[in-house]
Amino acid sequence: MTDAATKATSDIVARADFQYRWRVYVFFILVFGYGMWSLRDGYFVWPRENALWRQMEEHGQRPPQTEHNEASLAINQVLGVLLPAVSLPLFVWLMYRSRGEYRLSVGKLMTPGNAPVALESVRSLDKSRWDRKGIAVVEHELPGGQTGKITLRDMVYQRRATDEIVARIEAHLTGNAETSKSPLAQ
Repeated sequence: MTDAATKATSDIVARADFQYRWRVYVFFILVFGYGMWSLRDGYFVWPRENALWRQMEEHGQRPPQTEHNEASLAINQVLGVLLPAVSLPLFVWLMYRSRGEYRLSVGKLMTPGNAPVALESVRSLDKSRWDRKGIAVVEHELPGGQTGKITLRDMVYQRRATDEIVARIEAHLTGNAETSKSPLAQ
C-alpha cells in the first residue's frame, strides 16, 4: 500500500485543544474573581470604610481617603452580582463546546452530539469563515431527506487534525483522493 493510500484510510482524531481549555480556565478565574472582589468591595468593605471615615470626621480626625461615592458602590455591587452570574454558565458552555473529539474514520465523520455522518452524505463544505476564524460548516443529508449541519472549529479542537479532516472532506467533495496538500502531509 502506498504512503498516500495509507494516509487516506487512516483515522484522524482531533481532541479538545489544550490551549483553548487553558484560556477558558484563565478567563473564568479572572471574570469570576473580579466579580467576587467587586461584590466584597461594593457590599462589605467600602460601606464599612465609609462609616468608619464618617466616625473619624465626627471625632475631628482626618480620614485617610475621601469617601467612596454612591456611583462606585453601585457599580461594584452590579459587577459583583452580574460577573459571577454570567461567568459560570459561560464557562460551562465553553467547556461543553470542547467536549469529546472530532474523528474521521473509515469514511465517517464523528463529532460530539451528532450521529456519525458518512462522507457520501456530505453535500457541501462552507469554508467562508475558514481562513479568518477556522470555522467550517459541513452540510450533510440526514436519513429522512432533510439536511443537517456540523460546525468544525480548529480553535476549539486540535488545529492540525481538524485542518486535515476539513482537507479530507474537501478532497472527497472535489473527487480528489490526493491528500498531499493537507497540513499533516507537509
